[in-house]
Amino acid sequence: MLKYFFLPFLFIICISSSAFSQVDSAGSLKSGIAQFQEGNYEGAEIELNKAVELNPKNPEGFFYLAEVSFLQGENKKAMEKYNKTIELNPKYAKAYKGRGKVKAKLSDYLGSIEDFTKAIEIDKSFSDAYFNRALSYLNLKDYKNAITDFSKVIEINPKDFQAWAQRGTAKYHSEDKKGACSDWSKAGELGYFKIYDTIKKNCK
Repeated sequence: MLKYFFLPFLFIICISSSAFSQVDSAGSLKSGIAQFQEGNYEGAEIELNKAVELNPKNPEGFFYLAEVSFLQGENKKAMEKYNKTIELNPKYAKAYKGRGKVKAKLSDYLGSIEDFTKAIEIDKSFSDAYFNRALSYLNLKDYKNAITDFSKVIEINPKDFQAWAQRGTAKYHSEDKKGACSDWSKAGELGYFKIYDTIKKNCK
């Protein structure tokens, strides 16, 4: 008779232990994200590593570890963590955007465009993905596509002064000086006061 009572008891203990792990992982994840948002990257990394150790199937922990690594200039680690995030959740748009930024930082602009495009396919209103894809196009001197993407950012958020400024730059290189000066002026009106130096030099 002892066998029949002992096995279910073990089963209950296992479930209980798993439940506690999930709770502990969620707590560490929450703490890690909070510290990340406060700029405490060292503390965030400690908590996030705890979270993924306790729950290695949660992509959120790996995503924020990737973000921490990217901001600390650790491109290889960031790439590994973004890859893991995408492996766990192939629809994680922010992970594709993050990985695209790493590739752009390494001057792999074509690779970055592929990732930004994937992020946009998942989330059609992902303005940051459009913006970063536009920057990659700009670096490749593909001004037409850069203008199209900056225009999409402006459509989503008309007050994004960086998009106005960068679209102006793309237009300037496309020999549309009038359009460039108009966009730069709009960026200045929205609070990007540094752009007035560019206007003085190029919009006489």
